Amino acid sequence: MDPYLNTIPDDHGEGIKDLVRKRDDSDSEDRPAKRVRPDTSAHLPPGGDEKDVEEPPKPEDDLDKYDRERLQKGLRYVDGAAKRKITPRTQVFLKLHKDAYEAALDDGKPEKASRAVVQAMDRVYSSAAFYFKPEDPDRLMLYVKLRRLELLANYGDYLGHELQGHRADLKAAAAGGSGEVQDAAKELGSRKTWLNIADELAGTDVNDLRKHVHTACGVLGIDPYHMLWLIKEWGERNRTFHNQIRQYVTDRHWPDLAQQICRDLHELVNVAPDLDTAAKYEKVLVRIREDYFDVMRDDDPQYWFPNEKAKKLSQETVARDKKRRDADHSDIR
Repeated sequence: MDPYLNTIPDDHGEGIKDLVRKRDDSDSEDRPAKRVRPDTSAHLPPGGDEKDVEEPPKPEDDLDKYDRERLQKGLRYVDGAAKRKITPRTQVFLKLHKDAYEAALDDGKPEKASRAVVQAMDRVYSSAAFYFKPEDPDRLMLYVKLRRLELLANYGDYLGHELQGHRADLKAAAAGGSGEVQDAAKELGSRKTWLNIADELAGTDVNDLRKHVHTACGVLGIDPYHMLWLIKEWGERNRTFHNQIRQYVTDRHWPDLAQQICRDLHELVNVAPDLDTAAKYEKVLVRIREDYFDVMRDDDPQYWFPNEKAKKLSQETVARDKKRRDADHSDIR
């Protein structure tokens, strides 16, 4: 199922969601046979694909107004907008938007159903938050950059924790492993910091080190490209700053932690530099959420309840604070 369906407003998107579900459901008997769709230029008059429409056409209030000329105008706008600096979420939406226009233009006379889908997509686009709009790319990219820094600040330590866990597992595997595994454990062992390894991987002669990473991941059964990303992101984090998520855990501020993680999970597709980074960060955030919470509703942090691990940490903190207060009172007496 498309991960972006829940970002489409309910009052506009039911029809769109149904179409996407049918598209993605390989077992659906109603799924239409796929057709090879012509290039965008085939739907436009000669030279029309070179004329970008700067302003998004407003949604029409009458389906009859979606004639061929109006559909071509909308397609030119969407096609041009998709080539600008936009967030991953906007990329996905504009792809769906463009598909709707091209489907409507596939036939000589646009069918009413296909025009209705275009109208629904136009309404979503015109009513959505500013990050759907590529008209102000400088402001958009500044927002993305700021949120990128916030992701590094909040979750950087957890990247390091994951790497340390992999290092410990690799050391254990190397005890009875082949010489190749032992060499990988040595190169990725504690004699080097992860920041050192990140710097080495950023260099030019990295084939041997990358080979060790792939060997280690093969033994541990994890994705080597995710491992390489973790190392790179951890290095970036350490060059930038420390985080506040760890502080929430240290202070046992579970409601604040829940609010922050829920917000970041919701906004990842808007602020990550690309979909791959968004997916990788989602793994990290979900792992933290599972570490400390029993979740009843993914989209509402009020329904994230501290799990047994979090409760135990809170109890230990209360006991430690009480012991400290008792010691202070004893000194006063």
